[in-house]
Amino acid sequence: MEIDLEQSDEEFVIQKAKDAFKTDPYMAKALMLTAKSLYPNNFGVQFEAYLIEKNAGNVKEAARCFSDLISKFQQTPDLWKEIEKVTSALRSETDSDDAEKQFLCEMFKHISSDVQHKLLLFTADHCEDTMEHCRLLLLLLQRFPTAISSYGPRLVDTLMTAEKHSVDGHYPINPYRKLLVCELLPLLAKQEINLELNSKLLLKLLQKAVEYYLCYLGRSSTTLQDTESSIENTWCKLFSMVEFIGKQLGWEQYLINFNLIFTKEIYWQVILTHYQARTKNNLITDDKQLLYCLSLFFLYCLHEYNGSLSPVSSPGQTATNYLLVEAFTDPTLPNPMSEPKSKKRKSDTEIIHTTNPYISVEKPELKNIHSNFLMCVNCWDLLHSSENLHREFIKIHSHLKIDTWLSVFLIDYALYTARFDECLVSLQKITDSSLMLHKYIRLASILYIKKNYSSCLEPILLALPLLPVNNSGNLSNGLIVGGNQRHLHYLPLTRMAVLQYLTKILLRCIKENMGKHDYSELSIGHIFVLVQLDWPQEEDFVPSLLEEIKQHRSFQYHLFQNYIINVDIMEELMYLWTPQGGQIHLEILPNLSSQRRIGTRGADKGAKEEMKQAIKRQIARSNERLDDLLINFIQNERALILQALV
Repeated sequence: MEIDLEQSDEEFVIQKAKDAFKTDPYMAKALMLTAKSLYPNNFGVQFEAYLIEKNAGNVKEAARCFSDLISKFQQTPDLWKEIEKVTSALRSETDSDDAEKQFLCEMFKHISSDVQHKLLLFTADHCEDTMEHCRLLLLLLQRFPTAISSYGPRLVDTLMTAEKHSVDGHYPINPYRKLLVCELLPLLAKQEINLELNSKLLLKLLQKAVEYYLCYLGRSSTTLQDTESSIENTWCKLFSMVEFIGKQLGWEQYLINFNLIFTKEIYWQVILTHYQARTKNNLITDDKQLLYCLSLFFLYCLHEYNGSLSPVSSPGQTATNYLLVEAFTDPTLPNPMSEPKSKKRKSDTEIIHTTNPYISVEKPELKNIHSNFLMCVNCWDLLHSSENLHREFIKIHSHLKIDTWLSVFLIDYALYTARFDECLVSLQKITDSSLMLHKYIRLASILYIKKNYSSCLEPILLALPLLPVNNSGNLSNGLIVGGNQRHLHYLPLTRMAVLQYLTKILLRCIKENMGKHDYSELSIGHIFVLVQLDWPQEEDFVPSLLEEIKQHRSFQYHLFQNYIINVDIMEELMYLWTPQGGQIHLEILPNLSSQRRIGTRGADKGAKEEMKQAIKRQIARSNERLDDLLINFIQNERALILQALV
């Protein structure tokens, strides 16, 4: 056996133990027990004894050796590396499949609580990396709740300061904010610790929590790391933060118990009652709890509303989005069932919409879209019911940067309150390519409402190429209701429903513009084409037009052969052509050799037969796709349609 003459006795024993461990672990352990007794102050011997127990999987013995090392050799680099392994294992205890990490976590449990506490605190205090320091302190608080009152406020201050000076501190979703909002504050709330912080700092904490969660909810998948994309029950967590910090601020319990009493209707009444009581007693000027609770409730309803307009697609299915549009009424139909009027606010500053429109949805299960919107309207009105609330909400709004959240609602709200010029201004500012279809639909709608008929055609033409390809859907069944009340409808953004809506707008533009002129065969022909898509719902347009044709004894429409394939319309026109119908002169089939009238004694049988054959060919086309036919008509006959709108 070769002997290294320069090797110390301690090193010799360590080497012998290492060699023995490969073949006889018990011999190695015996050697190290002897060495530990002979050299109690030698780090190499004590550390090797720990490693042998660790490699042998002896949890209790390894814990005992590790405790001895911490008490005697805290400044040794090799020990610090092992301490870092232990603390890293503890932080990933719940989701680690690493065998060494699992062993270290189990070993830590067998260390006395005093040594555990000392280890974590000492490690945190000597950590040069701020984030690592904060994580270790948090780990200390998680393991030793009794330390929260001492170190909790300190860690809050450290995280807020570190975020302020970090490179990405300007963006709410950053590591320091996440540690503060998602881990530290919930821990403090769970332990019901009194932070003993001033109200300004507590409000700052609340603001940071709200900002973080709202930014998370409004995130895009490209801006978050994988580890930051799995917050569950986000609103419940945010409401818990409001409750915890609200308690610290001494706020009314009934206002901050979101998770206990929460349905939108119940909480709205709670808010309203509080507002009325504070207003009555002139205490509304600096009511932070009302401001924050009402603002947060509004944002919750707004998030629900935006989500109900654009639901998430399920696997294998395409979700249908919805858009609030000005729809149509027919005074000859019975009034729809009116919505129950909400309880009026008894406040001098109450905003009342005197001409609230009737709002319809496509089917009963979509009522939540309507209810979410009306709750947003209630909150918005209350937030703007006093100068102070309005001013303070503007501050919150600007700080939270929720413009994208508000963009759709503000246009809907302007439409709901008949502020059409405001709608137009907002729509013209839209540049997001994903919202262009929304923009053009609404532009056409509002221009029609303002009776700017000739301008309606352009947004309709721009909308047609953007119609959904993979979501054809069905014709909407709620675009027309009875009565004279304004009517708004949540339009499904499917190919058929959008085309149907745009066609109805164009149809009404042409019909209403006809009243400004004498007999217009071109306008009548266009209407015959347009009513086909939603036949027979739009058949009431036809009788008055047929009557006009009778009065003028002639009708010319050279686009008939290209676009009119509805059997009922063709039959009505053919009847006018017969002696019984008045022998009206029709020029609707340009490829016929003549357009002669049919005599009462059966003369001109050739012309009659020719007309019949031509109509038969038209009837044979009655099963063609009407959506394609209408799109072709609007796009190809733009100039002629515009003539009917000028």
